[in-house]
Amino acid sequence: MGEDYMIMSEIMSNMGFKHRTSFRENYFLLALKDGAIEPLYPEQPNHPKQKYCLTESSKKWLKNNV
Repeated sequence: MGEDYMIMSEIMSNMGFKHRTSFRENYFLLALKDGAIEPLYPEQPNHPKQKYCLTESSKKWLKNNV
């Protein structure tokens, strides 16, 4: 993931995943729970234009470890 907000299908494509359910259950929801990514509309999880981006702490970790 980059600096910009992305929809889940863009994140999946960039990471090489094709099976949405598997990606969502095994990676995406865990990243949300751990605070690695954040939604654009946190009060409306099912917003039709929902997008996600890395949190500041994830960006710092990525910068220091890549």
